Amino acid sequence: MNYRREIDGIRALAVIPVILFHAGFSWFSGGYVGVDVFFVISGYLITGIVTSDIARGTFSIANFYERRIRRILPALFLVVVVCAPVAFWVLLPADLKEFGQSLIAVATFSSNVFFWSQSGYFHGAAELKPLLHTWSLSVEEQFYVVFPPLLLLMWRWGRKWVVTVLLAIAMTSLLLAEWGALNKPIATFFLLPTRAWELLLGSLAAFYIANESRQQLTLTQNNILASIGFIAVAYAVFGFDAKTTFPGLHALVPTLGTALMIISARPETWVGKFLCQPAMVSVGLISYSAYLWHQPLFSFARHLGLTDSVTLTLGALAVLSLVLGYLSWRYVETPFRRNRVISRNRIFLFAGCGSLAILLTGLSGHMLNGFIDRLNPEDRYLASISPGEQGVYVRTRFDALHHASFSEQDKGIKLMVIGDSYAKDLVNAIYEGPLANQMQVSTHQISAGCGNLFLTRSIEAHVTNSYPVLCRQDGWYNSSTVRELIRQSDQVWVASAWQAWDAALLPESLANLRREFGDKFVIFGTKDFGIIDIKKLLATPVPQRYQTQNQISETSRQINRQLAQAVGTTHFVDVSDLICGASGRGCRVFTPDGRLLSYDGGHLTVEGARELGSSLVDVPAIKNALSF
Repeated sequence: MNYRREIDGIRALAVIPVILFHAGFSWFSGGYVGVDVFFVISGYLITGIVTSDIARGTFSIANFYERRIRRILPALFLVVVVCAPVAFWVLLPADLKEFGQSLIAVATFSSNVFFWSQSGYFHGAAELKPLLHTWSLSVEEQFYVVFPPLLLLMWRWGRKWVVTVLLAIAMTSLLLAEWGALNKPIATFFLLPTRAWELLLGSLAAFYIANESRQQLTLTQNNILASIGFIAVAYAVFGFDAKTTFPGLHALVPTLGTALMIISARPETWVGKFLCQPAMVSVGLISYSAYLWHQPLFSFARHLGLTDSVTLTLGALAVLSLVLGYLSWRYVETPFRRNRVISRNRIFLFAGCGSLAILLTGLSGHMLNGFIDRLNPEDRYLASISPGEQGVYVRTRFDALHHASFSEQDKGIKLMVIGDSYAKDLVNAIYEGPLANQMQVSTHQISAGCGNLFLTRSIEAHVTNSYPVLCRQDGWYNSSTVRELIRQSDQVWVASAWQAWDAALLPESLANLRREFGDKFVIFGTKDFGIIDIKKLLATPVPQRYQTQNQISETSRQINRQLAQAVGTTHFVDVSDLICGASGRGCRVFTPDGRLLSYDGGHLTVEGARELGSSLVDVPAIKNALSF
């Protein structure tokens, strides 16, 4: 393929928003779409290279993967080699163990699957993962495994059939992405089947440009189309945010915009002249290396507390990622891409040995629990606390009991638990305490921020802190299955991380619930155990450490007072009071035997659930139900 400076200019349009998005600059709330721009460019370039070789009869799988190795692995290996010792120094063993797992994923090009299993891209903890961004490399590499052989297999059918099949696959992938964005948003974001259409869009652009019989566009037409494409990408960068359902039909905005620029932003157009500016081309040339460096820089800086309140620091790190990107491009990427400098045999040996070394390093971090033995014995428990593993504990029981049927043979109280992750804490408290053998439980999730409410009017107008699509997916109390389970229940526990807006609407909701289902509802308040800073606790001497108390936020206490007044004390449970005491002076962080009650200040550990479970039997509303 002929080199096009404007393509590097589009790369610059992709990488700068991504870096600034991960830096936390609110203006670039949709900067994550830069990855989608990269996907389209990648599909375009790979298709052009492969079809040119096939047409000349020179295509070779070995040649193709040699080029991919030269392009992808040297800079990636460099970043990993630098990150590994920094991670050993900066990360706690629990985080270091997870870092080791991410190294295994990098070595096997399965990062997208690994991070899908960990958490969402927009989850708060995601910004602390140094190698999170390698998920997009895995998507591309998985695509490269399938696409060239498929293209080679279909080539004998003729270009028209090839384009038809690729278009059909792309449309299927897009429809799957739209469904997934509404129903399985995290898997849809990370996995190849719902991302393939973006790469294939670039492929279709390559076929369109290579079609010599197509009607040639005038300069005016190219100007218009390229301008539309540029505006579409800019709109996505500045107009999208974490609440945008993605990647479904919304992703058509930046991807079609990119395709239009690839097709029409020739050097003589307005957009083309901008993209071909030396500064844009230079950033585009180093964009891959800059992309590799930016996430580890931000992640380690956040672990060290360097970015807590210093926007200037984040800006400096963004610039540093470009500087490191240039150095990597100049002294690593460029030499490795020269066949005369490093032979094919050596490049394959380099790839194999490098991948094996990363894999073994990752396995060591995982199997040795983040090298936890380097710490003093009294510190190992705290250092092993993994938010990811704790999160799995919080949700497992609740999720397994989703819409579980009640048994007439079971004499236990029929209990329905409805709510978000705070409701999941309640289910764990039941099964970790004396209530386990006295209740049969069914659950229904209403995501945090959606409002755990039963209203005759639309709730969506009030929803501000969650994905609207998740709120619609939860269905609130509209499901016939949920309503039937409520009717069958002896008691219904309603729990949430209540906010002021839904606490204000709770009286109306509760009146509606009682009118339809009777007076069987117990409302559980929000809870807040303060900031659980593991590093700070580890720095505190042991005797003093276990006496640590955190202040409960006044906002949380005020919301609970509002709930109690609206519900009535006989049907309200203040979870914070049960665990922390009603004095309001503070909340202990540890159990008497030195175990954390909460790992993140809001959700309960096993020990925290056990303590809450022991307290629930003395709650009047629950004790009365047990007496029947």
